[in-house]
Amino acid sequence: MIYNDAEQSFEITARTKTNIKTGIQFSTQDIDTARLIFTLTKDGVRLPLSAVTGKLVMIMADGSRFIRNVEITDKVEGIAQYVLTADEVRHYGEVKAELNLYYANSQSLSVHKFSFTIDKALVDTDIVPIAEYYIDDFEALRDKINELYDEVVQTIEELRKKFEDLENIETKDGAQAKADTAEQNAKAYTDEHTSKTDNPHSVTKAQVGLGNVDNVKQETPSGAQSKADKALADGKAYADVHAARTDNPHSVTKEQIGLSNVENVKQAAYSDFNSHNLDSIRHITADERTTWNAKETTAGAQEKADKALSDSKTYTDTKVGQLTSAWTNLALINGAVTDAAAPLRYRTKNGGDEIQLNGGFKSAFNTIIATGLPKIKNPIEFLAATVGTYGYLRMDYRTNGDLYLAGGTVNSETGLSKISVNTTIPAS
Repeated sequence: MIYNDAEQSFEITARTKTNIKTGIQFSTQDIDTARLIFTLTKDGVRLPLSAVTGKLVMIMADGSRFIRNVEITDKVEGIAQYVLTADEVRHYGEVKAELNLYYANSQSLSVHKFSFTIDKALVDTDIVPIAEYYIDDFEALRDKINELYDEVVQTIEELRKKFEDLENIETKDGAQAKADTAEQNAKAYTDEHTSKTDNPHSVTKAQVGLGNVDNVKQETPSGAQSKADKALADGKAYADVHAARTDNPHSVTKEQIGLSNVENVKQAAYSDFNSHNLDSIRHITADERTTWNAKETTAGAQEKADKALSDSKTYTDTKVGQLTSAWTNLALINGAVTDAAAPLRYRTKNGGDEIQLNGGFKSAFNTIIATGLPKIKNPIEFLAATVGTYGYLRMDYRTNGDLYLAGGTVNSETGLSKISVNTTIPAS
């Protein structure tokens, strides 16, 4: 569909709204193509149009009036449009218009007044538009008619009351008689109302400050004492049963009584301690100890010292064999370049029994990339991972300590960004 578009941007503001002369000019031949597009903003931000009905009021040059619903085309970005009908574009001349928004919560908002022109095409020189008054919102028309009807009814009612007042001008005697009757009726009503006991004003418990009181029958003193006695007896019986329990009803732990470090093992009996204390075979006297110590020879002492030294050395050698050395960065050769973030490095483990390699580098294939690594008994082959392309590469750790990149299979050598190594090699 082709349209003759006229776009307008309106900022919603409380400042004085003047009639905007837009310079828009449609033709009487723009039949179903004269389209007004409105972009609405509030405080510089697009105005959302959810739950909004937009109405366009147009007063034509010949006095015809139209009130039309506009189409909300973008509720989030605040865009609406209206296409003039074939009948509307026939009303040539200056058109005064106003855009109004009606929200679902009964709020309404006047956006802007503006004007545009409908030019009479030469082919339409003989058209004579008939003045029209059109409202596409029947509810608004009905409300207007009801408003006029209510005004007429109110006026008639006011006139009727005035005539009644003239007809019912009261005499002094008549007025006194009516006053006496009113007084008697009021007294009778007051007496009747005073004697009522059915809460005629619907007073609630909350109004008298008892909103939290339940509507239950209160206990008599004797009944309350009986229940108290029973509760006391039941409580005492429960307390007696509870006090007699030996199964740790409160789940007390050894931590709670300060014995967290005590192991749950059976202790020796007192008789066992006495028996052990009086055992003359297991225990020796001071004289016996002096005699025994004097029998220690130099050769025996040396033998014990040698054994202690040997045991200590064996223990030390075992512990040293488990130590791991510090990392050493490899100095790469033959154009190989180490990775700056994770350089290629090595260290020994388990007292030199293993060599661990870790890090990344780039190099041509079939090249020795480093020398001077710890020597090993047997050559070792291992695989290295590729980064940047899929594949695998084979590397050799030679007995003389050379590290050789043999090559392998990759999808794209140009796409290979790094070769990553993380392996442990036996040294013997």
